Order: sequence, then structure tokens, then C-alpha cells
Amino acid sequence: MMRIAVLGSTGSVGTQTLEVVERFPDEIDLVALVARRSSDRLLEQAVKFRPKIVVSYEEPDKDWISSLPDGTEYMKGDEGLMAAISLADRVMNAVSGVSGIKPAYYTLKEGKTLLASNKESLICLGDMVRKSRNRIIPVDSEHNALFQILEKVNRAEVRTVYLTASGGPFRNWTLEEMRTATKDQALNHPRWNMGAKITVDSATLMNKGFEMLEAVNLFDLDLDTVKVIIHPQSVVHGIVELVDGTFIMHTSATDMRVPILYALFYPERKASPFGRSDLVSLSPIEFEPVDQEKFRALYLARWVGEMGGAYVPVLVGADEEAVNLFLDEKIGFLDIVDLIERTLSEVNIPDPETVDDILDAVEWARRKVNEIYEREYAGRL
Repeated sequence: MMRIAVLGSTGSVGTQTLEVVERFPDEIDLVALVARRSSDRLLEQAVKFRPKIVVSYEEPDKDWISSLPDGTEYMKGDEGLMAAISLADRVMNAVSGVSGIKPAYYTLKEGKTLLASNKESLICLGDMVRKSRNRIIPVDSEHNALFQILEKVNRAEVRTVYLTASGGPFRNWTLEEMRTATKDQALNHPRWNMGAKITVDSATLMNKGFEMLEAVNLFDLDLDTVKVIIHPQSVVHGIVELVDGTFIMHTSATDMRVPILYALFYPERKASPFGRSDLVSLSPIEFEPVDQEKFRALYLARWVGEMGGAYVPVLVGADEEAVNLFLDEKIGFLDIVDLIERTLSEVNIPDPETVDDILDAVEWARRKVNEIYEREYAGRL
């Protein structure tokens, strides 16, 4: 029986992972649940799945702990995280944002198989990711799709790898209209139901910028071969163009449980317990070029990929902090990318050598974003 730990179990990907796990009780042993908060949801998950340990970074009260089922131990913080990883064969890293970097680092360091849903870790732990490719199974729909396609083709025959983007809520907006975009409008994603931060990244297309850098690390690709194309229906998740002009596409419904199921059981392919989609229901399928003027985040991410070093964690930290300022309604939508660009222009720190150096660079970026905000943006709105 396969032993699984789910990190970030109360978030979107974490809860969908548990939906898949629930359908295979005789094949998956859920040994650990990890979340930031000791919430009612985490307690409900613990009662339902009865893992060996449940971990939070927020200290629960005595009643919460006493409500855990017999045989489930509570552990706190990094000690609990390490215990969760040690118990598992495969670790689902569904922790969101920068907080997912250390869990990915510890998972790979311990020699466990990483089911990778956290973008920031795959970008910032570049060297470690490149050395550990044979123990990483990508979960995000785009990289999961490319993972499946690239296994089936001769890599010497690959010309271009395409990541598809829905275009987000502002695909048909003009640049001038985007200047006045509100928080609620940015959070109104046309296809996916996700957390606030990743939804805003989808609106700026910074998520696709991150995914370009992920693809380079995961699949040993040159950055120049990785392209982004708008695909409003979001049913084609990855495309590989071969040298003879053939395009091989991976298509499925917009349901994260599809790549989660594949990642959990790879290399075995399980029949889905969640029903089927017919081709007609997935039609029509359209593609459009990206408007580079509207979506400058892609240019910034590509530039950071070329620069490497400290610029990578700075991009991650600057994006997280700038998005927070937007969600707090302190800056406008287009100010997000402007603030990130300004922060990148002021990088004066050494390239990180350790995971702690990476996290320090992320924190430097956060401070720099706030410094620039106070100096140049505060009071504008």
C-alpha cells in the first residue's frame, strides 16, 4: 500500500487530493496531514481519514487536540513536517506560495517522491529540482500534461513546448480598461476556482511566467523553446511541437483531480472514478497569441530566467508582496507588475547558495516592494 502525506491539505489542491485518496482506500494509506492553521477543516479531515499524524503551524487548543481520533498524533511546525515526510513514500506539496519552498526542499533532501503542486519551490530550488527530476511528478495541469507528452517523444525531435493560458478575466480588456480593474474583477477567473493569490497571478499571467521557469527546471529545456499561448477553453493543458511540424496535445476536462490521480499512481494509469468527458463537450478549441503589451509579466519572468541567481527568488517574493498590496486595495492592478519590475531593477544581493539564502532573498524582495510602495505609491488610490 502506498503511503501518502498531504502538505497543505486544507487548500484547493489539498482538498481535491483527499477526494482522490478517498476513492482508493485499499491502495493509499494517508499517513499525514499538514496545514498552516489548526482549523475546523483540518480537524474534520483528521477525523475522516485518521492519519498517523496531523500537523499545524498554529498551536491548537486542548479541545481541538482531544477531538483527534485514536491513533492520530498531533505535532507542531517543522518537527511535524519532517515527521510527516519521513512516514510517506510520496509527498503531495500543495502548500501555497513561498511557504511551499521548505517542504519541497525537505522532501527531496529525504529522498522521497515529490508530487509537486507548488510553483515557487520548483522555481527557487532550481539546482535541486534539476538534480532530482526522477523523483518529481508535477501536479499542476500544465506540467503534468508536458510530463506525460515528453515521456513519449524523442527529445531530440522537440522544437517548441507550449504552456496554455486561459487569458484570465482580462483577456478581452484593453490596457486602459485594465488600469481601473478592481480586486473583485481580478478574482473572477473564467475557468478555475483557486486561491486569491494564484487567481491574481492568472490575471497578470505571472503564473505562466512562473510556469515557463518551472518547465525549464523540470524538463531540462532551453528557455527559448518554452512558449505561452492563450487557450480560453482551458482543456488543452500542454502542447509539444516536433521538428516535422506535428503538434501533440494533452487534453482533459478542467478538473484538477485528473492530474492529481495521475501523479498519485504514476506510472500506473488508473480509471477515473469521477466520470468521463466526451470530445464534443470539450469543443470548440481555440488558440490566440499573448498580447505582450498587456501581459508584461511574461517578459519579466523570461528576463529573470535568463539572469538567474538572486533574481529568481526576488521575482517570487516581489510578486507575492505586490499581489498582497493589490488584494489590500493599496495599489492598482497594473501597479503589480510595475512594482515587481522596479524591485528587480534594484537587486543588489548575492546569489543564494542555500535554502535559507533563498528565503532571505524572498524576504529582501518583500521589504523592497514595501519600501518602493511607501516611497512612490502610497496614497495614490
